[in-house]
Amino acid sequence: MTIPAYFGNFPFPPDEKRPHHLTADRFKMFIYTGNKPYSSDLNYLLASTDKMTTGIYQLAPGSNFDPADIHAGDEVYYVLEGEVHLLNPETGQTERMGPGDSILIPMGVPHRGYNFTDKAAIILFCIAPRIWDEKGPPTGYFGATRLFKSERRAAE
Repeated sequence: MTIPAYFGNFPFPPDEKRPHHLTADRFKMFIYTGNKPYSSDLNYLLASTDKMTTGIYQLAPGSNFDPADIHAGDEVYYVLEGEVHLLNPETGQTERMGPGDSILIPMGVPHRGYNFTDKAAIILFCIAPRIWDEKGPPTGYFGATRLFKSERRAAE
């Protein structure tokens, strides 16, 4: 899968960058991932240049995004509304975040988001320098998922 042309080029190509008022009617909407709409999140791309990508994603009540996302840049989440739980499937680390909370997800770290509530979670994200490499978004997560609590319980 290749990356859609608007990544790195929205609202302008890198050689035409200039200050620009970004209005909601111009945001690009995309789904992560389109190949699994039943476990996806709805995204609004605010801007994407050769140096960063920023947007807002919404995780519906009781949903999650799958596969785990892995970026070619560092990512920061800032929770605007609702609650999101993040899982790093490699380590089993989980983080519960609510409005006003943020998290830094370093480049290359897999992560999945879950919304266990009955209200939408809305998260502002920024990724720099690139959202994905030339192969585009991950098509799956093929490593073992470590679930810390269940592994600990099994050892007891």
